[in-house]
Amino acid sequence: MKISRMHGYASAIALCAALVAVPAFAQDEAAAADEEVSSLDEIVVTASGRDQTKIETSVSVTSIDAQLIQDFQPSSEAEVFKLIPGIQVPGTSGPGGNSNIAVRGLPVATGGAPFVQLQEDGLPVVLFGDIQFGNNDYWTRFDPSVANIEAVRGGSATTFASQAPGAVINYISNYGREEGGYVELKKGIDYNETQLNFRYGGPLTDSMNFHVGGSFKRGRGPLDAGYNLSDSIQVKANVTKEFGDGKGFFRLLFKYADTAEPNYTGAPALATISGGKVSNVRPFPGFDGRKDTNYSLYNQSFLIYNREGALERVKMDGITTKQKSIGAQFRYELSDNITVENNARYSDLSGGFASPFLGIATTASVLGSTVNGRTVQAIRYASGPNAGQLYTGTYLDNNVNVKTNIRDLGSFVNDLTIAGKFETGFAELTARVGYFYMDQTIAMDWHVNKSLRELSGNNPSQLDLFDSPTATAAANKITQEGISGYNNNWGSCCARDYDLSYTNTAPYAQLVLDNDTFNLDGSVRFEKVKASGYTIAGGAEFNINSNGVLIPTMTANGTREVLDYSRSYTSWTAGALWKATPDLSIFGRASRGGRFNSDRQTVSGKFNPDGSLCTRAQATALACTDGVTPSVDFVNQYEIGLKNRGDLGGGRYTVEFTLLKGDFKRSDFEPTTTGICPGGGCVIDNSFKTQGAEFFATLRLGGFNFIANATYTKAKQKFTSTRNGTQVAGSANFGRALNIPDLSYSLSANYDVMEIATIGVTAVGQSSTFDGALVYPGKTVFNTNLKVMPLDSLEVGLNVYNLFNTYDSRGNGNGTFGGGITGTPVIGRTLTGSVRFSF
Repeated sequence: MKISRMHGYASAIALCAALVAVPAFAQDEAAAADEEVSSLDEIVVTASGRDQTKIETSVSVTSIDAQLIQDFQPSSEAEVFKLIPGIQVPGTSGPGGNSNIAVRGLPVATGGAPFVQLQEDGLPVVLFGDIQFGNNDYWTRFDPSVANIEAVRGGSATTFASQAPGAVINYISNYGREEGGYVELKKGIDYNETQLNFRYGGPLTDSMNFHVGGSFKRGRGPLDAGYNLSDSIQVKANVTKEFGDGKGFFRLLFKYADTAEPNYTGAPALATISGGKVSNVRPFPGFDGRKDTNYSLYNQSFLIYNREGALERVKMDGITTKQKSIGAQFRYELSDNITVENNARYSDLSGGFASPFLGIATTASVLGSTVNGRTVQAIRYASGPNAGQLYTGTYLDNNVNVKTNIRDLGSFVNDLTIAGKFETGFAELTARVGYFYMDQTIAMDWHVNKSLRELSGNNPSQLDLFDSPTATAAANKITQEGISGYNNNWGSCCARDYDLSYTNTAPYAQLVLDNDTFNLDGSVRFEKVKASGYTIAGGAEFNINSNGVLIPTMTANGTREVLDYSRSYTSWTAGALWKATPDLSIFGRASRGGRFNSDRQTVSGKFNPDGSLCTRAQATALACTDGVTPSVDFVNQYEIGLKNRGDLGGGRYTVEFTLLKGDFKRSDFEPTTTGICPGGGCVIDNSFKTQGAEFFATLRLGGFNFIANATYTKAKQKFTSTRNGTQVAGSANFGRALNIPDLSYSLSANYDVMEIATIGVTAVGQSSTFDGALVYPGKTVFNTNLKVMPLDSLEVGLNVYNLFNTYDSRGNGNGTFGGGITGTPVIGRTLTGSVRFSF
């Protein structure tokens, strides 16, 4: 199938909403991709009633198609979400994932995506978005098998999905209703990376169709790691049998992925700091975060003390995933009024996290200090061309080498729905009931080593410490391969081992009343989450002989927790929409959604010996830490908005504008040192409130297409951080929320030149952010793309990411040192060429 390039851009927002009124998995009933349809005319299929167009439903929803994402060329999965209003994410964490994903000014207190669920074909890949060392953006990748991405913010996301009171982002597959596909080779022009993309689908018989797509990727990446850190394969396929007379369908879906991708952990930068504001941010000599990384040719592997009780050499291979899943979808119209649908998936997931975190200290502060009971007299290169020589740099990197084994993150999920439509004479009444079930396993072991390496972006070496200024014998070494402690950097909390299971059941119901003038809907979801399993914290330190050097070591033989508890809670939403004209609707909505706090509750003193949660009364008596209150976080949201479409200057436009307000409270355990958890190991109790607006617009004018989205929020926060019952940080009053810009936006424009070439530009930016101490500047990054079609089936492309090579940390600063700051900037200017053959 050859889709015209002009339409590919024009329908950047419209395509994925053009689906029938069935649950989110029933997307194959969509209108053909090349139909002339306004984006507001299309059926919403994600986390909603699935039987209303965007302009006729009081839900805030946005769709982006595959071509727009490909032209944008995101540097991480989370950066895709910068194209969606309401989603606030730096997007600089790298292709491996580990992003902090906020929504509508509701910040991320510790990490991950606590209020945002990522789905594939209507079901979550993992139940919780902020699993420690297992965030949802590890497991979902945009590739050619995806037709479009649809996002619902607030509202019905609270009642048509579990653990998603903020937003649901759904990756919708191409189901092969029309024959066609392509093979595409992409290659970095000024960096080492090669990727092969492919997809093909079409009818097998008059009543069956299929689709298969995926990608292969290998290379060192835009931030040259010195070795192949990207090494990934992902393939997804589906086959659909359609029943006669349009009664429904049965579909099988398959996925295989074996990925290894870096996550970027930061870089130093020079900056001017005055009056609490950071300005004039620029590269640090020898470590330009736009093109350099602390992954190193000389630190491709390192030793850990494993759960079997032995030293083991592991790869420094970023975030790795292994995924095998099979899904089944079924829809059948029992009568003209009653429809039954079921969506199920079994997933086998495992992987790992291996990364060198960045932290900066002066070399002088290490010399003369006491490490492992001995005085440091010399620092020497442990590897590389300078091995054995004295290290004399002003600064060094003293953060961890961390390895987490994700032994099992598998799940089984099923969503059953029965819907009925009835004419009342006054309006059509739709009633829908459903039952959701998901069993999520979380089994991991953590290995967080105390580490030392040179501060450099050019294959930094590990650094060894010696207790003599001249002697280099093993007896004088304090460290081994730059490691001064195995598994003990974050203390006993984090030399942990655990095997947990969370079973989430949720009956839900919806009523919709719809006529030519108005639409009223309400839905409710009754959640119950059962937690079981165990955690084991680290025990007392002991020494391990590591090739002649005694290294302090910790292993998971300390305090044991047993989990045996459940929580039940209710989420609801109600909305109303007035169809003012066929081209204008005005809506309002209120919702309250709950979100279960899973593994981040563990190893924090919140459980009784029998596995039950500690109550507030017990906590008041200082018997333990309150576990019941923070086990469920509730998000309250209120919104009013309008949706409009019409003609403009010979073209067509759409506009969606929403005013919003929200608040929530949550509690987490934070093992690492952060701005609100100095020293790590804190229980953080947060309160947040926000208000603002979302804007989304499209314009199609001949060969010109334009898409704009913006999110404006005033987010405020207050918090209390405690360690062992003692407050270590906090704020009594609401102040500016951390790491959330007031304004974030993206603008995309493209122009088709006589169907021979297409040129496009995207601008992505945000305003300043606050990390609790400093205000970091906001900037705008421009990307461009050019595609030339010398033949009908051949396309040659050039993408330029960060055209002006802007140094933009997107506000994710992580502290200061000397005359500089640390943070993870946007990747610098990179050029990627592509050749695509369509058939």
